[in-house]
Amino acid sequence: MSAKRMDLKKKSLFVLSGISNPLGEHLAIEMCQRFQTGSLVMLIDVDDECLQEVRKEIEALTKGLQVICCNLMDWQNADSKLFHNLLATVLSLPQQEAGGFKEFEFALIVHNEGTLATHMLMEPQDAESWMAFANQQLYAPVALNQEFIKCAALKDTPKLLININSQFMLQPMFYSSLKCSCKKARDMYFRSVASDESLQNVTVMSYAPGILKTHQPQYDDNNNVIDVADVINAGEGDEKLLKLPRVEPQQATLKLINILEEISFISGHDVDYYDTYVL
Repeated sequence: MSAKRMDLKKKSLFVLSGISNPLGEHLAIEMCQRFQTGSLVMLIDVDDECLQEVRKEIEALTKGLQVICCNLMDWQNADSKLFHNLLATVLSLPQQEAGGFKEFEFALIVHNEGTLATHMLMEPQDAESWMAFANQQLYAPVALNQEFIKCAALKDTPKLLININSQFMLQPMFYSSLKCSCKKARDMYFRSVASDESLQNVTVMSYAPGILKTHQPQYDDNNNVIDVADVINAGEGDEKLLKLPRVEPQQATLKLINILEEISFISGHDVDYYDTYVL
């Protein structure tokens, strides 16, 4: 596959999940400042207050963008039917300008949803908890992707799918087999989509934003204090990773946009903030 660059300065459909996560607000604001008038933005999260705050920020900074907030109260029960109905409802709304949604020049979806690394620690968990977590972390993003890819209103529109994922989550970690297995499966799914849908003008990236400064020691579900260093296997490679500089969420966001617009990437490949790119 050849290296690709993306022109974000187009009339676009932009879907972003995980607004209340550390990167969410920055991804929303920075991306929306690049889209052209007439673009449609769909924000998905469980926190309605956060959704409305980010919507107001976008509308204050940009003109001519239509922002729709989708309060998805329960990711664990999200399925294809739900996402089909969400997209159909959003795409049927009146547009601010003349013309139809089929005139979108670009469609972008960024998967930033997911619980904190320390939220589901201290396994084992019962089978029901495993299934619920897998549905949230793996099945829901897959279901949303499939509806996004096959959406009739976007049939001839170039599409970009971005999976926000941590390189830490793709290797064994203490007390985190549940999260690591789902994240690894999700990474392989996005790689497969890049291959399966390449002829349909679908491009895919998995982006690791680095160790964010917001990743502070915190309590898990059993009231134990957990730090990133506590759940990483004590190997030489892991120690090097832990010594890398912490990253501000805006830095990670701007690096992603820089890679998309200026550096180039190969569809389906993992891209890490700490790769030797220059911002």
